[in-house]
Amino acid sequence: MDSNTHQRNTNPRVVSMKYLSSFVFLCCFASLSFASKPLMDYDAEQVAEHTYVIHGPLETPNPKNRGFMNNPAFIIADKGVIVIDPGSSYEAGSMVLRNIRKLTDKPVTHVFNTHVHGDHWLGNDAMSRSYPDAVIFADPRMIKKAKAGEGQNWIELMMRTTDGATRETRLSLPNRETQHSDELKIHNFNFRIHSVGIGHSNTDIMIEFVEDSVLFTGDNVAYKRVLRMDDGHFKDNIAACDHAIGLNLKHYVPGHGPAGDVSLVKAQKRYFEILYREVGKGFDEGLSDFEIKPQAVQALADYQHWAGFDLEVGKHVSLVLLEIEKSEFQ
Repeated sequence: MDSNTHQRNTNPRVVSMKYLSSFVFLCCFASLSFASKPLMDYDAEQVAEHTYVIHGPLETPNPKNRGFMNNPAFIIADKGVIVIDPGSSYEAGSMVLRNIRKLTDKPVTHVFNTHVHGDHWLGNDAMSRSYPDAVIFADPRMIKKAKAGEGQNWIELMMRTTDGATRETRLSLPNRETQHSDELKIHNFNFRIHSVGIGHSNTDIMIEFVEDSVLFTGDNVAYKRVLRMDDGHFKDNIAACDHAIGLNLKHYVPGHGPAGDVSLVKAQKRYFEILYREVGKGFDEGLSDFEIKPQAVQALADYQHWAGFDLEVGKHVSLVLLEIEKSEFQ
């Protein structure tokens, strides 16, 4: 090696660029390796005689959880299996199917989607590929929005937030409408559909499984997670919680967080009520959203440990203020 070559290779700028390139390569490789790890299997937990829930993690979609974050559930009936919210991707839906097959070889015949947010229903793809004749229920508002582009938007969102981990997922839209006050008989089991106004997304249904005294709330209720409410309505969501509480059932399965009794619905309702009260006070005092936020955060001290609190509470204050302003000036 001549002296000029040696000088070029030891030039600080060249060496720095060399190590920067290596660092970028290693970061990209690590990211790809991380995203390529398959979704771990989450075990189904039996919450009632025929009802099982797979409790997903509480974070937002990311490469580690590969987009899986909701609570898929299934009911084993005499002639088939009914699935509620099969997850955020083909991979998540396949994990749900693996859990089902540990317990029964009966086919999936019916699926319910609680609302249009794709972390709950893009797993339809796995159901449809394995069971193409399965009936997939959703509110007509959800079906309309999903067909109009919201479904594809969620496909793309999941791809971005997981670094491409959900790339196998294809759209499998609901194919049967159901809405508030419907009563359905499936395999000798009875289901009642509940919906209150705009609620969480203006596409929501809650599904009551009569025989097991279970309510699947969708994202009208979460527990230990603060929900995104960008397309929701806080007063309607409080009314949805009241409706769920009034059913007086034994078991409640929230859209996110651990299942339990009616106390988890009351906790969700209390969050919205405190938030609405504090923002209402600020509105009466002529305060702006950033001025209201500190007092709202203080009043919501019991919820500050919930996943997503720091990310969502400021947006919630702004959204409630807009909701109050709209109602005042109509």
